[in-house]
Amino acid sequence: MLQRFLRHVVVVVVAMLGTATTTEAHHGYARFDRCRLFTVAGEIESLTWHNPHVEFTFKTRDGTTYTVVWLSVQQLKRNGVAPDSLKVGDHIEVTGAKRPEEDLREITLMTSIWRPGDGWRWSQPPQGC
Repeated sequence: MLQRFLRHVVVVVVAMLGTATTTEAHHGYARFDRCRLFTVAGEIESLTWHNPHVEFTFKTRDGTTYTVVWLSVQQLKRNGVAPDSLKVGDHIEVTGAKRPEEDLREITLMTSIWRPGDGWRWSQPPQGC
């Protein structure tokens, strides 16, 4: 009886660890500094409207390229953001959390995206600090 119970406990623990690893791999937000937001501006070079996240790249005036991992298609649609809201070539300003490693130019947990040319803006409160 005790062996059977222990076997069940081991199975549950292994299943929980597997789930935690999968979640971290996809949503590894621990690598991003939520308390120190970063703002940068540039022109959109590519935009991919797909799940699990809408992603785009943009290049700053100094030639640095950043990748932005935004929300899911469904989340953005619920917030009134349509696939044609942003386009390649748009000049934007992005505020969000970035990875601390300087060679990894990835931004996520955005609090705002602003297109100064026409004033279009998307924003949400910071995601915890």
